Amino acid sequence: MKENLLNGLNDRSRRVTIRGKTALVPLKFDEDGNPATVDKLIFKRLTLVDLRFLKAWRDAGWNTAKAQEAVSLPIEKVERLAKKLACFREEDARVKALCEIPTPSWIAAKHVENVYGGGTLEDSEHKSLQELAKIEGAYKNNLNLSVTNNVFNLPKLTPEIEAEFKMLAEKALATDAEVVSENAA
Repeated sequence: MKENLLNGLNDRSRRVTIRGKTALVPLKFDEDGNPATVDKLIFKRLTLVDLRFLKAWRDAGWNTAKAQEAVSLPIEKVERLAKKLACFREEDARVKALCEIPTPSWIAAKHVENVYGGGTLEDSEHKSLQELAKIEGAYKNNLNLSVTNNVFNLPKLTPEIEAEFKMLAEKALATDAEVVSENAA
């Protein structure tokens, strides 16, 4: 019975705790509309009657008259409960609005749809392809490598291997100098 009342309230961002005949319901937003954080949690203390009305009110699409019929409470009590629980209606509206904000994958899908929608590429299709490339990371330069070697931890080299390394380094420097001089000419 109690779990049935919590079906609409419990989700990933909120866990309702029932203690006896009261429930502690954490709110998702504060009075200013900012999301609740771990440092600033706001709880609403509700009775089981409040929870039953809230469930009926949510199921009725926030229609107070239908919720009153479902729970069969006097109109005065329903009005009082509607005022007390209005924060949950505002919370649901705010969450729906936040869910409709486009995500990068949604934007990418719209750009792909725009590109495939036309036959020849016009300005909007070109812009869509550019935006899609930005979203997918085609313009990112992923060649930033940093290698640090601690020369004190390198193994001791024999004089023959050191001589070979010096020859290789001199050849590389000579090749680089030739390339620079060719490019300068």
